[in-house]
Amino acid sequence: MALALPSGALGFCVRDLDADIAFEARCARASALASMDLWDVPFSVVDIETTGAVCQRDGITEIAVVNVERGRIVGQWQSLVNPSQPIPPFITSLTGITDEMVACAPPIGEVLPAIVAMVGDRVLVGHNVRFDAHFIETELVRYGHAPLANVKLDTLALARRTIAEVPNYKLGTLTRELGIDVERHHRALCDALATAELLIHCIKRFEDCAVFTLGMLLDHLRVRSLPKRRVPVRAPDASQLPVWTSILRSELDAVPTKPGVYTLRDAADRIVYVGKSRNLRQRLRTYATAARPAGPKVRALRGVVASFGYTVTGSELEALLMEADLVRTHDPAFNERLRHFRRFGFIKVEPGPRGRLLTTTRLIADGARYYGPYRSMACARAAVAALQDALGLDAGDGNATASVPPAAREALIAEAIAFIEDHADEVLLSVARRRDEAAARGRSELVDREERRLDRLRRLREHHSALEEAAQLNAVVLAPSAEPSEEACFLFCRGRLTARTSLPRRLPDRPRAAGELARILAEHHAPQLASRCFLKQHEIDQLSIFAGWYQGRKEGLFYAALPDRQPTAAEARSWAEAILDGGPAEPQAQGAGPAPEDR
Repeated sequence: MALALPSGALGFCVRDLDADIAFEARCARASALASMDLWDVPFSVVDIETTGAVCQRDGITEIAVVNVERGRIVGQWQSLVNPSQPIPPFITSLTGITDEMVACAPPIGEVLPAIVAMVGDRVLVGHNVRFDAHFIETELVRYGHAPLANVKLDTLALARRTIAEVPNYKLGTLTRELGIDVERHHRALCDALATAELLIHCIKRFEDCAVFTLGMLLDHLRVRSLPKRRVPVRAPDASQLPVWTSILRSELDAVPTKPGVYTLRDAADRIVYVGKSRNLRQRLRTYATAARPAGPKVRALRGVVASFGYTVTGSELEALLMEADLVRTHDPAFNERLRHFRRFGFIKVEPGPRGRLLTTTRLIADGARYYGPYRSMACARAAVAALQDALGLDAGDGNATASVPPAAREALIAEAIAFIEDHADEVLLSVARRRDEAAARGRSELVDREERRLDRLRRLREHHSALEEAAQLNAVVLAPSAEPSEEACFLFCRGRLTARTSLPRRLPDRPRAAGELARILAEHHAPQLASRCFLKQHEIDQLSIFAGWYQGRKEGLFYAALPDRQPTAAEARSWAEAILDGGPAEPQAQGAGPAPEDR
């Protein structure tokens, strides 16, 4: 007597059994790889294009596999696939793959052995790897093969743990943010290569977090990430503002209309926001009135602030410097600027036959050259990628590759340094030639790509030039003080604020003013001791603030340039006298500032 089974029941049982076997094999493989260093783990990055998103209904039209070892791409394979069904117009417009292109391509059953051989027992990687793996495993089972027993790793999950401040985690968005050039998205090989570069980037970032082995990485991914700190945004009814705003309105008349710094505090007397303004009363009024629509930050502040304080300064420059100090000291919840020094990026150039170009957030005395800082790591990465491509350098792993011999690599690294430091233009010229050649061939997409690369390279050089210029600034700045009988004095050495004091303005006190200025010059102006790297956040803040004010000669302050050397006691006194007379410290000092009558 025959036993009647529901349609598809036997296949379901077989698939369940195969899935159990594959799961056990994956666990065994994961256990064997757990202690292996991430750089030693062999990866296979896979990407497929399909006629749709439903497995068993839609077919594969293209598949690519890229093998990665020790941070390098060591092999790649790609094939069009005949899906045995028409390709929808939407898919054709998205991928560019047409029915004519796949008409003579092999069916999936013929390419499966090549896929299995290429992947082997490597860790299978993909961007949303479940989608790609599910399609491949379904076809393997349908053609009588065992399902994939490989450990799987999703670059989507890796990116979410290592890359911040991106609008979304689509592959196209991430490649743009990281400066990874992709010839064409939604083609299997291009996307697989981009995913491989993303994988290498994420591994480097995990090493910075002390995740060194595959087992540690898998454990790290199992732990739920902590939610990001967010500013509480509440929008109280404008007709029912918090009590503190009524208090503030009653005290506004006592607040001066002068420049200064203000602090807003919550009910526990914690500083939640630090701001500066040219007109303290006008700025504080914006937090205490609902006359005009307020932005989300002001609405949120109205909901938590219970009191305020302020300090009057003689100039906006002094207010900016004080604001930066207070933000760094108190780390207020509502201040978004100047709080994330560890996210600043530097371009690192390791010279020599094993040299390489890379980005980093850590500065160490290892003989490499560091350029930066960049407040956006994405800009630094894009610049490095553009420079690597222009020179024909790979990312490298500290070892010279077969394609770039050691001597040639050393020469290319030297050329990169010369380009960044504005000593050579050959890099820009070579990219411009490639752009012009693409234009002559009518390849508009290549023209656009090379134009973007030129723009990144120009910005890289301009950024370094601006930082280098600012880092050479030595000057004394004399500014108004909140006390009418005094003037504020700021000493900047190599762009850093090294001393500040108050000098008496009255003529009878001129000897005392000269003595005080000579003292800080002799004690604090030592350019030869200043580091070329800005290792601390307050140094970066000061450099940014001072460079903008000095180069723009803002607010009619007095700027006196200083020689690039430490003065003797006699020279310090001579410099101080000259500066108080409204001139440069020495006749040869350039850019000394406005004439005495402009003080």
